Amino acid sequence: MHRDDMQSLKETGQKGDFLLPFVVVNTIMPDFYTTYPMHWHDEMEIVYVENGEYEEYIDLEKYHVKQGDIILVDPCLLHSFRTIDNKRTSFRSIIFNFSMLTSNNTDACSIKYFTPFLDNLFINPVVISPDTPHYETLKKTVKNLIELYDNKTECYELKIKSCLFELFYILFSHFLLPESHESAMKDNTTRNIKTILDYIDTNYMKPITIDELAATVDLSKHYFMRFFKKYMGMTCIEYINDYRLNIATNLLLTTSMQITEVAARIGISNLSYFNRIFKKKYHMTPKEYRYNVDNSR
Repeated sequence: MHRDDMQSLKETGQKGDFLLPFVVVNTIMPDFYTTYPMHWHDEMEIVYVENGEYEEYIDLEKYHVKQGDIILVDPCLLHSFRTIDNKRTSFRSIIFNFSMLTSNNTDACSIKYFTPFLDNLFINPVVISPDTPHYETLKKTVKNLIELYDNKTECYELKIKSCLFELFYILFSHFLLPESHESAMKDNTTRNIKTILDYIDTNYMKPITIDELAATVDLSKHYFMRFFKKYMGMTCIEYINDYRLNIATNLLLTTSMQITEVAARIGISNLSYFNRIFKKKYHMTPKEYRYNVDNSR
């Protein structure tokens, strides 16, 4: 996962390219970070956990995922992940746009399957574990997609597209169920979370108060703090610090900025405070982090 991508809550960059909006990303934790902040994108994401275990947060729910699990993240869902006790974990993420499977000409596939799916009219299981019925069938197709992208042999684009249709045939045959519409309360909660995180994403480089965050969603300060902790699994201050530190590591590794400049760039004017929270998360100072990672390349 490119560290540069962490600087945008809603990932708007093209996944793949116009001709093939499909990529497979390799992520290894905790080599460069221990968390990936809450975000969403228009593409669907399918994750295959190769080794280890970690916590995945999807649509305001927490999941403990482990080796062999397949995670399905529908388009536009809030999601993030974090390590468990800094355990080494690796996973592959298949990210693709539905334009690969749909066309301007309406057909049975669009009417019966893809349009209702994109309209959230089906219940999609989030985590499919090895003991789930039909898991092996799904896993075979997921691994085929990864191998096709890695190897890029002749005509691989055709085979990728074929495998995506095969994947959805498996999902609709064995995993998806008709959806009852989400409650207005859940929809409103998701909108509030996105509003808060968008504000942090836009203003992380300057001081942010709880009062101004609470005002973005018209909540009292006290209720806001309870609301944030309930749905994000951490306090607002913890989230902001974590978000800033992810950006700080990128600056440390890709620029020659002084430590004081890095701290100031992410909205922290107190250098000792920056060093303290950085060491708490990465178990080393910013200077040591820059040196160790540079020398491990």
